[in-house]
Amino acid sequence: MDESGIRFNDCFFGEPIPVTNWTPPRCASLYAILVADANWAPRPFQPLYFGELGNNTQLVTVQREVTTLLPAPRREALFVAVLPLPFSTTGQRWILRNELIWAYNPPCQVRTPQSPPAELVAKLEELERRHQEHTAELRQLFASAHNFLPPKPQPRRRIGFLPLDGGLEIADQTSLKLAETLA
Repeated sequence: MDESGIRFNDCFFGEPIPVTNWTPPRCASLYAILVADANWAPRPFQPLYFGELGNNTQLVTVQREVTTLLPAPRREALFVAVLPLPFSTTGQRWILRNELIWAYNPPCQVRTPQSPPAELVAKLEELERRHQEHTAELRQLFASAHNFLPPKPQPRRRIGFLPLDGGLEIADQTSLKLAETLA
């Protein structure tokens, strides 16, 4: 069995690496912010914070959370371990994260909401509704745009002599009519 990594409950996180060298994974996952602590066994890392990442989460978002954990001089002592959870929903990740918080009681996570904040969900639903309204308005605007544009000009008849091909056909027809009239 591969011993690289760290286990919390039944979750096998990757090997802890310094926060300063870490970039978030591009898939949905959980992460644990850890600090070296010789009192913890079998690995000497105490979890300070369990977080959840969506797909393509920016490093700035995670750094904002990390800056609240410790003062700047001690941040170099922080480590992060990741549990990739591709194809998981936000709700599933929140449930697992809450189980880890309940089991380990990390010191930097005393007042974490047990579900996504209701006001955040309401704002997201409002944004989605407004986006759908704006999309419908734009489609209607594009559909009616032809009413505001001037009509396309009709092609004009060419001025001058007809091209050689067209002239022969007309000349032949004229000759036939003339011959019929004279006969």
